[in-house]
Amino acid sequence: MEREFSAKASLNRNMKFWFEQCGLSKERVIHCIDNWYDLAYPPSEQEKAKKEAIEKLIK
Repeated sequence: MEREFSAKASLNRNMKFWFEQCGLSKERVIHCIDNWYDLAYPPSEQEKAKKEAIEKLIK
């Protein structure tokens, strides 16, 4: 598996997996996003990616 170059790209890949492979609902994916953490990226970058992803899903 290739490594993503940003927290946003990594989170987007996870979201795609959660929706397409796991069949999770939007609410469950938001819960997964809240709990997502990857040691490869700084916490501030992860929080920004999480906030953007959740805002996009809520719209």
